[in-house]
Amino acid sequence: MAVYEMESWYVAEGKEEEHALAMRDWLQWVNDHRELFGEWKSVRYFEKTIAGEESGRHFIIWEYDSMAAFETYKARRAGYTGPYEEYKKHDPYYQGVFNHDGMKMEFWKDLEKELWIE
Repeated sequence: MAVYEMESWYVAEGKEEEHALAMRDWLQWVNDHRELFGEWKSVRYFEKTIAGEESGRHFIIWEYDSMAAFETYKARRAGYTGPYEEYKKHDPYYQGVFNHDGMKMEFWKDLEKELWIE
């Protein structure tokens, strides 16, 4: 059963352009180094709009085959050693463009996937 890791945040005040560039750089770097992220079935990036006080919240959703795949990836990346040292340099989380207050992380599991419309 697939699991989804969702992280959400607001852009740091006055950092909108830097945030957009950092996210684009991160997504491109990940795409260029897919061999480091074999457990990721998909990664999707969204911004919440027309949502009242939640408008402007950004989301990344990672899809994994299972919780074991998630744990395998996180264990390998722990400490950002080896090729993940370079990854950390591209991770917007460490670039001062996120408002870290109010960040959220959730895990979702799929239900009735055979009935999904894709």
